[in-house]
Amino acid sequence: MAKSKRQQQPRRAGQRQPEGVSRAAAPADKTTSATASDKGSVTSATAGKKAAPANPDVSPTRLSAIRERAQVGQRRPQQRSRYSQQPWWRRNLGLLITMSVIVVLIGAFVSAALYQNRQAAIGIGSPVPASVMKDLTTVPASVFEKVGAGSVATSFTQNLQATSANTPLLTSNGKPEIIYVGAEYCPYCAAERWGTVVALSRFGSFSGLTLMRSSSSDVYQNTPTLSFRNATYTSKYIVFNATETEDRNQAPLATPPADALNVFNTYNSGGSIPFMSYGNQYVTIGGPFFPTMLANLNWQQVASQLNNPNSDVAKAVIGSANYETAMICKLTNNEPSSVCDTPVIQQIEAKLPVAK
Repeated sequence: MAKSKRQQQPRRAGQRQPEGVSRAAAPADKTTSATASDKGSVTSATAGKKAAPANPDVSPTRLSAIRERAQVGQRRPQQRSRYSQQPWWRRNLGLLITMSVIVVLIGAFVSAALYQNRQAAIGIGSPVPASVMKDLTTVPASVFEKVGAGSVATSFTQNLQATSANTPLLTSNGKPEIIYVGAEYCPYCAAERWGTVVALSRFGSFSGLTLMRSSSSDVYQNTPTLSFRNATYTSKYIVFNATETEDRNQAPLATPPADALNVFNTYNSGGSIPFMSYGNQYVTIGGPFFPTMLANLNWQQVASQLNNPNSDVAKAVIGSANYETAMICKLTNNEPSSVCDTPVIQQIEAKLPVAK
């Protein structure tokens, strides 16, 4: 049987049959091969593009950071928009809290001050309790002697002056007249009254003394003291003329009588208080001591310390009383002797200023 021409053509040298392909399977035609080849090329190129970064100089990590910043920047306008839509009180919550705390603190301070003033005012205007009067009028002689000039020697010397020589002794009903001019609001007057009551109680007796505190808005506020407003004094040695010109709130109370006002204006051109005249022979202007040791004490606590010569209260109050006692003894020719002839009074008398 005759073979076909195609079958009769010999193979070219070096041409091999692909392994695993049967002889009956004919190779793909040129068109199919070209298409497959083209697809392979496109696939390889695309894969290559995806594998490599867009910028070969930027690492993947740095690229992620750039993208993150870009996303944050895109979110910020949205965040600002949400903030602007919040209620005004939420936007200013920190400021509102701060203001609320300040208001609460101010309210607490005001309430505390009002409470303190109310507590300090308890008892004001009441008669001096018997226990307080007893401590003021029964100070042992040993305490007067031990305290001596106490802590007021310098201040009393500075405030004390003798009137001119040959100045007539000021008297009332034939007795040397002691003049006091002060005011209930005055803290220095508050300090002076303690020593004055102690000293004068050695020559006579008081009635009608009332409890008082100095102003709550002045220096040394609420200093505990006594008031001479409604007081009377009885003595066979001296006359005591006291005027409280204003009350604790600085409202007018009284004007000194003519003779006291004349002395006040003569020796006290500045009108300072407290002012005291001892028979017009000695005058003192200003308090005998700063009332710091009286702070935060009640009347009984002050009076009780007068029996302790080592206490700061006794050194100030009893020291002041000794000076006043010495000046009065000079006016009464050292009567009564039980008071005036004691060593401490004689020593202070010798140090009193001499009229010129």
